[in-house]
Amino acid sequence: MQAVILAAGEGIRLRGESIVPKCLLRVGKKTVLEHLLSQLPKEIREVIIVVGELKNQIKKHIGTNFNGRHIRYALQTEPLGTGHALSVCKDILDDKKFLVLMGDNLYLKRDMESCLRHDLCLLTQKIEAPERFGVVKVEDGNLEDVIESPKLSAGTLVNCGLYVLDKKIFNYLKPNHELEKETFEQLAKEKQIAAFKHNGFWKSMNTLKEVIELNEMFKKGNTPWIK
Repeated sequence: MQAVILAAGEGIRLRGESIVPKCLLRVGKKTVLEHLLSQLPKEIREVIIVVGELKNQIKKHIGTNFNGRHIRYALQTEPLGTGHALSVCKDILDDKKFLVLMGDNLYLKRDMESCLRHDLCLLTQKIEAPERFGVVKVEDGNLEDVIESPKLSAGTLVNCGLYVLDKKIFNYLKPNHELEKETFEQLAKEKQIAAFKHNGFWKSMNTLKEVIELNEMFKKGNTPWIK
C-alpha cells in the first residue's frame, strides 16, 4: 500500500534562519516528517511526498528510503491547494486504496490503522476552537456534509486531514476544486466516505506557537504520537 504525504505548502521562517518547510520543524530530535514516517502502519510499503518550492530541503533530509520504505517525490509546481497536490500523484498511484496525510500534522498510528479498515474514510475530532479547520457533519459513521458557518460552537467535529482514498477520487476531483470542500461534498452526497471519530491526539503545526507547545510536551515525556 502507498501513502501520500502533502508537504508542498508554505514554509516558516525561524529566528535568524532561512525559510524552512513546516514538515522539517523539529519536535525533540526529529522533524515532524520523521515522526510521521515513523508512525506509518505496517501496510504502507511506499511513500509519495508531494513537494513544492522548498523541495530540495525535504529531499536532502529524507532521501529515497526511510526505515525500509521506498520514498518517491511528486512536484506541485504551483500552490493550488490539496486537490491539485493530490492530482500530481495520479500517475504514480496504483489501483489500490492509499493513505493521505498532511506533512505538518502529527497523528496516532492507531487512528491511521482504524481508518484503513474502511475503503474510503477521513479522520475527525471534536475540538474547542474549530474556526481554523474544515467543519464536518457525520451521520451513522458516514460523512454527511462539509460545513461553512461563521457560528461554530466548541466541541464541533473537524476534518483532521487524514484520509483513506482510492483512484476513484480522481473521478470527483475537478480542476481548482479543494479536496476537502467540493470533492468531499460530492462523496458525502453519495454516502461514499466513512468518517472515523476519535478522542485521542492530533496536532496541526501551522504556527510557531504550536511548534513550541509540541516541544514542551516532548520535554515532559508527553508524546502520544510515538506510542
